[in-house]
Amino acid sequence: MSTSARVENVEERSLRIKVFANFFKSYMSVSTVVVAAIPIPVSAWKLIPLYAQQKQFLMVYSSLFCYLLLAFVFSIRHWLARWMFCRGMRGFWAAVLPLLCILGSLGCICEYHNLLQHSVEQLRSLGLMATTQELLEKMDSTEIPYGLPLAACYMGFFLFAEAAFVLMAIREYLQDLLHLSERELVRGISAE
Repeated sequence: MSTSARVENVEERSLRIKVFANFFKSYMSVSTVVVAAIPIPVSAWKLIPLYAQQKQFLMVYSSLFCYLLLAFVFSIRHWLARWMFCRGMRGFWAAVLPLLCILGSLGCICEYHNLLQHSVEQLRSLGLMATTQELLEKMDSTEIPYGLPLAACYMGFFLFAEAAFVLMAIREYLQDLLHLSERELVRGISAE
């Protein structure tokens, strides 16, 4: 590889990093980063009932996977652009995907609370007569009924929420990048 080709590669990588940073500043601003970080204060402030033994690792895993999801969606932005601004079923599904993520988040929240209730009921059926709060605080991680499904639903509702935020933000970013006006999109002019 020639020296000029290497210099161009370095400049291209530098430009991609700048584009990614500008994307965060302009379109992601606070919303998607906040959503990715929400599991930490939610768990720390006990805003959602949670077994104490699961709290630490769920804070870490949920935030980590939200940030990874954010980076992944940005990394496939070129592929997403082909879907987001086209006509037909592909465009329809790309437009509906954030709504499906919102519904997925709602489903995970509902299932989490359902599983938590069953978990506490199972502990009580074993003869543990304590308040829900006491059970949540004192159970060992190996004794938590439905521990894995609870963890999956807990992380799921944050991941689905993050996906919805990121997909909506990436659409705005791509619309700006492709110089598509609201009028063009309303009239059905695609980016293809």
